[in-house]
Amino acid sequence: MPKATYFHLPEEKKQRLMNAAMIEFTRAPFSKASISNIIQIAEIPRGSFYQYFEDKEDIFQYMLANLGTELGSRFQEIILRHKGALIPSLREFIDYALDRTLEGQQSQLFQNIFIYMDYRSASSVSLGTKKNHQHDLRTFLMDNVDFSNLRINNERELALFVHMAMGILMQIVSKFYFAARSGHPMDVAEAKRTMSTSLDWLENGVAKNQGGRHD
Repeated sequence: MPKATYFHLPEEKKQRLMNAAMIEFTRAPFSKASISNIIQIAEIPRGSFYQYFEDKEDIFQYMLANLGTELGSRFQEIILRHKGALIPSLREFIDYALDRTLEGQQSQLFQNIFIYMDYRSASSVSLGTKKNHQHDLRTFLMDNVDFSNLRINNERELALFVHMAMGILMQIVSKFYFAARSGHPMDVAEAKRTMSTSLDWLENGVAKNQGGRHD
């Protein structure tokens, strides 16, 4: 988390510093990225950097939280556009997330993030890591999701379902990057098909209807 001095900076300087971090973490994975490059790109003294952040890990985690918050805001926009329909909203959001992480302008940045997350066992970037944002998102979902066609009865169950969907998304993205590094790349269409099948199973189950219990 940035130090208090960071939040007192002019917006232009804060954005310049975060842009510099994104450029550097796009250039190299966490282990090879350097504070020297970040401060050179941002055009600030080294001493100033340490007035704003503890170390490289600190600015990396803050950048990660900002990306997650941005994605979470996009998810909220989609929910509203679909008038609270959770499954169609998840499908559209995940399709957007796959495009952005696997082949968009920031795909290399996300690849470097996921390489780091693999051995850190970090929490999902998909919908935000800031505690306040997570609470706000849960509140938003409870207020705006249409529960009439869902077998979800409370906030805990809703959070569990969304967590399951985001967990599958993270696994597929990680598998995509691992396949690329191992010399057996997966194309984006295949990743999307895998995700769509997984969402079908989450929505409808995997057992064939043989007159069993459905409630």
